Amino acid sequence: MNNLKTVEMDDHNLLLALAGVISAFGLKEIWAIIQKKMDIGAKKEEREESLYTKQIEVLTNKITQLETKIELLIEENIQLRVKVVKMEARLINSAKKKVNRKKDERN
Repeated sequence: MNNLKTVEMDDHNLLLALAGVISAFGLKEIWAIIQKKMDIGAKKEEREESLYTKQIEVLTNKITQLETKIELLIEENIQLRVKVVKMEARLINSAKKKVNRKKDERN
């Protein structure tokens, strides 16, 4: 009977030791998982910030290109207005000359 008590104590001690090892391993694993999640979160934030920075750069470039294009279109518009004014002046001069010729022919 004395041997049985010792075996029971040994089993109990073995179970306690096993439970201690499992709980210690579990805590380390849980901490490792938490650290991985924090690292993944930090990396995700860095990627998002990098992505936002790239998007801002792309949009800034597009805005600059659009501003340049707008300036060119404004210059073209001004040049076309000048051409239209010159054409109007030629048409008016041509019409005046025609009117003057017809008056001369009538006289």
